[in-house]
Amino acid sequence: MKALLTIIYAYRNRDIARVKLTLETLKKQTNKSFKVIFVDYGSEVPFAKRVESTVNEFDFVAYWYVGHPGLLWNKSKALNFGIKEAQCEFIILADVDVLFTEDFVETAIKLAKPKSFSLFKIGYLSKKVTEEQQNRLNLNTIKTTHIGDTFGIGLFPKITLDNVGGLDEFFHFYGSEDEDLNYRVLLSGTTPNNSDKLLLYHQWHERYPQVNDHQLTIIPRLKNVQRINQRHFLSNKENQITVLNKNKKEKYYSKTDYKRLENPTKIIKIENIEAHVIHSLNFELLNQKTGIVKLVIQESAYYNSFKYCLKTVLKKQTQPYIPMKKVNDLVLQKIIFNYSSFNYSYEISEDLKTIIFSIDLKYNYES
Repeated sequence: MKALLTIIYAYRNRDIARVKLTLETLKKQTNKSFKVIFVDYGSEVPFAKRVESTVNEFDFVAYWYVGHPGLLWNKSKALNFGIKEAQCEFIILADVDVLFTEDFVETAIKLAKPKSFSLFKIGYLSKKVTEEQQNRLNLNTIKTTHIGDTFGIGLFPKITLDNVGGLDEFFHFYGSEDEDLNYRVLLSGTTPNNSDKLLLYHQWHERYPQVNDHQLTIIPRLKNVQRINQRHFLSNKENQITVLNKNKKEKYYSKTDYKRLENPTKIIKIENIEAHVIHSLNFELLNQKTGIVKLVIQESAYYNSFKYCLKTVLKKQTQPYIPMKKVNDLVLQKIIFNYSSFNYSYEISEDLKTIIFSIDLKYNYES
């Protein structure tokens, strides 16, 4: 049966307590005329097993595992999958950090109009209050640190999201995908019909540590990615981009695709020599037209040697090496700008001395 309203979550490797709590608030809704699509975009196996078990406790939720752990986090791709699967008139794009008041769905249905979209006020909770709510859910006597406006939690007509082509999948990691969607929806002629009523609360979590973008970590991070995302949004805005490529073939990679990458047809092994890294990324990969390529970049022992340090200080002629963090950023930029639609896997070793980028160049979902 076609639901009036579908709430879509995008998730990856987050703690289970906040997932359970957000779904508990939906269980308490006064109006039950909604469904939930929960899109797990490539969580590691331990997270995926726990969250699937938790989500399946709620009969109004459909759990989908999309992508695989080798792919970079892309909230837009996860939400676009949910939009494609939704059978409804209106969609709410949600977040596992959000708690809903009992009358949220009832109010959203009243706001829902074919030619309008709605954003909401949201109250931010302290760490202490969040922990109290996870122990005992009671939104009636809740204290907030401050109240703000949402950009990423919105109510949209499904036909509007379909017509603008969903979210822009250029955006990786964090930032600007919601601003971009809201602006393109406005350009499409859909008008805002926002609610001033406080209907949402945000569970506390540590801020996205931008300082870590300057360090190499096991979890992939790209330096300056939020500004890159912002620049892409502003470019779309300057060029009045409303509709994305609606002719793109929609394909979402799976665990089977991840497994396929384990059998490369070509292996390229290099050290963190700047010229070698640049050449491999910009010539060898681009000229490899088919097959699965595995690029292994290792930090050279010579790079940390006294001899190399001395030559560098004395400005003696030597082959320039680059830090593994810079290697990481060069590869991630190449993925985002050239290979985001391919089946690939990106991995950083625990000792942070090896980066492995595997990619199936035979096809991508736009071919």
